[in-house]
Amino acid sequence: MKIDYLARELRPLVFRLYYVVRRETPQHQLTLTQASVLATLVTDGPQRMSALAEREGVRMPSMTDVVARLERLGYARRAPDPVDRRAVLAEATEQGTRLIEELVRAREEFLSARLAELGETDRAAIAAALPALWRLLEVN
Repeated sequence: MKIDYLARELRPLVFRLYYVVRRETPQHQLTLTQASVLATLVTDGPQRMSALAEREGVRMPSMTDVVARLERLGYARRAPDPVDRRAVLAEATEQGTRLIEELVRAREEFLSARLAELGETDRAAIAAALPALWRLLEVN
């Protein structure tokens, strides 16, 4: 199979699937970056601002703004890093954790309903492709 063909077919499919899921489920007025940062804080625990900025591919002032917005919404808080008091850690609040859990649940329910509409052969094909898709994320 030609790599160029796979890339040409996969790119719009992945983006379109993501946007359909995002459009059809609650957003709660969060930008993509805000939602991604909050999900990271919920999933991976407290993070230094510099680590969040690097992970999201933004500069520190931009990450400071993102976390400040999450704080104003009650979804995150900042505290001194106990290891290095000069550094700041951002962490999700209980309200932020509940929000991410609600978003994940809504998106998984949406996808479950769509998958239920497919035949067993299509669901098996998607299941068989999952390990390769995960490996695709890990390629450096």
